[in-house]
Formats: sequence, structure tokens, C-alpha cells
Amino acid sequence: MNVHGRNAVVTGGGTGIGAAIAADLCGAGARVLIAGRREKELRDTAARIQEAGGHVGYRVTDLTVASECTSLLREAESRHGPVDILVNNAGIKCHGKAIEEHTAEDWDRVMATNVRAAFLLTSGVLAGMKARKTGFVLMVSSDSGIHHYKDQSIYGLSKHCMNALVQFILAEAGQDNVHAAALCPGLTDTDMGLSFNPPVLANVLSAKAVAAWARWIISQPDNMNVARPLVLSPMRDPWDRGNN
Repeated sequence: MNVHGRNAVVTGGGTGIGAAIAADLCGAGARVLIAGRREKELRDTAARIQEAGGHVGYRVTDLTVASECTSLLREAESRHGPVDILVNNAGIKCHGKAIEEHTAEDWDRVMATNVRAAFLLTSGVLAGMKARKTGFVLMVSSDSGIHHYKDQSIYGLSKHCMNALVQFILAEAGQDNVHAAALCPGLTDTDMGLSFNPPVLANVLSAKAVAAWARWIISQPDNMNVARPLVLSPMRDPWDRGNN
């Protein structure tokens, strides 16, 4: 898909990988609406992209509320027209607990943002994409959706679910030229990534580089799809200080 002139929605677009993807898509000529909970971060990111010449707006959205997901898509369509590209990037972590230490509230909180919102937004755009015979749904997942890391069970399960949702989209809408893919970066230089037991900054992925891969995936021709999760891994152990 040529992203120039396309309409995109990026969740979790105020910071980190979401902000980098929004900037990258705008740099390639897309019109983007970013969404998330924190207005200051959304406003500041939108201002930076606009200063660089990008066409971007923002909407404060609580993605854990179904009606808010619906309202986000309605606003995106009213601003720019039908959504061509949906980037399900919003996510929260729940690390540092063994399975038996988690609560029902932990499960509900993580799944509501990481999985339920992605499902509802995908459901909201899919019929239109199928009717127009074009569209792309990108899940910004994680290498936790490929591996099974200790003390990350709920977060990891949420990312495995996102990866699986891609396969269901392709099974149901691929014949209508709707594309979907899962991007699974390892530790990245975002607020979330750097909140872990401090990593060696030189050894983690950059959000800007991850965003470039996201646009590469979306920009593939109609007869090609990255049908399996694309894992991006640091070349060196993010916590190995021996070579720094």
C-alpha cells in the first residue's frame, strides 16, 4: 500500500513507538489521527509532527471504553474520510508477578487495553476496508508475544492474542485485499522499555527504527503480506554491560 494520501489511526500515539509511527507515516504523506489517554503528550507529539509539515490531529480516548473506540473511529472518518490504516499500538504492561500472584483486576486491566481495544477498533474498520477492497491493520505486539518470559504471563498472553488476531483478519478479509501484520519488537527506548531494571541504552532498539519497519510492512504491494509476526531483536543483550 502506498501510504501517501491514506488515512491512518494510531493508538497510543502520544509517546514511544506510537508517536514514532505517526511521525513516520505523516512524513510519507499520510493523514494521521493519534489517540491515547494523556492529552499533553498527544498535543505535544501532534505539534512536533505539524511543525515538520505532517498532517496530524489527536483525540483523547479511553480505549478501555467501547463507546470511546467507536467515537474515535467516527471522528477519524469525519476528519479525513474512511480509515485506510489502523495501527493498534496502545498497550500497558503487567510485569514482575508470577502467575499465582496476579489478580482478576490485573487481567481485566491489561486485556482491556491490549486486546479488547484492538479487537473493537479492528471490528469497527474491517467492514469498510472489505467493501473498499483495501486496508491495513497493524498490531504493534512484542517479542513477549513470541516467547514466554518469566513473570510476564498476562502481558505475554495479551501479545499472543494480538498476533493471533492478525491471522483471523487474514482468514476472513484477506480475499478482500485487506492486509494485516504483527510487529514484535524487543526492548525499545520508550518510557515502558526503559522502566525495566535499567538497560544499556546503546543495546536497545530505537522507536524510530521500529517505526521505519512498521511503514515498510504497510507499504508492501497488494500481492504481498508479512503473514507471520515480524520479530525485531537487539543485537546485544540490553543488560550486558561487559561490552560497553
